[in-house]
Amino acid sequence: MAKYNLIAFDLDGTLLVEKSSWNAIHEYFGTKPIARQTYDLYCKGIIDYKEFMKRDIAAWPKPLHISKISEILSNLNLREEAKEVVDAIHRKGVETAIISAGISLLADSVAKKLNIKHVYANELCVDENGFLTGDGIMRVDLMFKHLALIELVESLGLSLRECITVDDSINDVKFLQIAGLGLYFGNDDITSKLDIKTIKSLREILNYL
Repeated sequence: MAKYNLIAFDLDGTLLVEKSSWNAIHEYFGTKPIARQTYDLYCKGIIDYKEFMKRDIAAWPKPLHISKISEILSNLNLREEAKEVVDAIHRKGVETAIISAGISLLADSVAKKLNIKHVYANELCVDENGFLTGDGIMRVDLMFKHLALIELVESLGLSLRECITVDDSINDVKFLQIAGLGLYFGNDDITSKLDIKTIKSLREILNYL
C-alpha cells in the first residue's frame, strides 16, 4: 500500500453532517431563493466565485454582526466518528487538513476541535466592530478546490501522490482525482467510471493507512 502523509478533508457534508454552511445561513434568514439564483449564475460562468460570495453575503440582513453568523453555524453537527478517526490518523503520523469552499469561521472551529493544523476556507470580512462589510476573502473556489490542495502540498514539501482527499460532492471530482487516493463519501454508482474509491463512513479511511 502506498504511503500517505496528508489527508485533506472537505468540511460540509464530510466532517460535518450538514451539506452546506452557506446554505445553513440562507435557511436561517430565508434567503435560499436568492442563493439559488446566484449559484446558477456561477455554474453558468456568468459570475466568478468571489462575486458569488459577495452576492450571497449581500442577501443577508444588515447590519449583521459576525457573532450572529457564529451562533447559526454553531448548530451544525460534527460527524459522530470524526474525532475518533482524525485522532487515529494523527497517531499514525499523518498530517490532516480542511479544504473547503465554506466559511473559515466554521472551518477554524472544527479544526480546533479535531486538532487539524491546516485550514483553507473562505473568510467573511468584518469592520472594527465585528459587523460584516459585505466583502469576503476567497481562498477556495467551489469548483477548483484542487488548486488549494496543490498550494498546500507544495508548502509542505509533499507530492500529490502522498495525499488522500475525502469529499462528499461529485462536483469536486478534480479534488478527488488529483490526489494519490480520492475517497468519495457518497453513492458508489456515481464513481464506477472514475479512478476514485467510495466510502460510507469516515472510519473506512483507516483501511487505507
